[in-house]
Amino acid sequence: MRSVERYLITLESWPWSAVSRVALGLIIPPIFRVLSGESDSIWIYFALFIGLLAVLRVVPALVRHAVPFSAEATTIWAQRRYIAKQYDSYQWQKLFWIGLGLLPHAVIGGGMGKGELVITFICLAGGSAGLLLWQRVDAAPSAN
Repeated sequence: MRSVERYLITLESWPWSAVSRVALGLIIPPIFRVLSGESDSIWIYFALFIGLLAVLRVVPALVRHAVPFSAEATTIWAQRRYIAKQYDSYQWQKLFWIGLGLLPHAVIGGGMGKGELVITFICLAGGSAGLLLWQRVDAAPSAN
């Protein structure tokens, strides 16, 4: 496996997956403020967030199809996609870390607008539920 592949796989492994999502959460408000024209509409922020989630799903898929990766890396990613399809909590837990990255904006830079607060709440509440459920699934003994 090439070093780039190892880096990409490590980026999606604990604890770096959490760190990368917190970093993503930290950059969302400034980017969304620019894209929304400083609008504080809940619907605009919700639409931007849904768009971001779509981009986070589509771009890696396009890269996997466009760039030749080793069989080992492809297998690891296929296993992770399989787990994500089997357990919603695997996907939802990722929102928790994004929500943690959003949270500092509530106390710095003039606070958060309504749209940012709603997205932060959704990420933290939904992500917490996903994280708790995933911990139960991950800790359960294997059926094999």
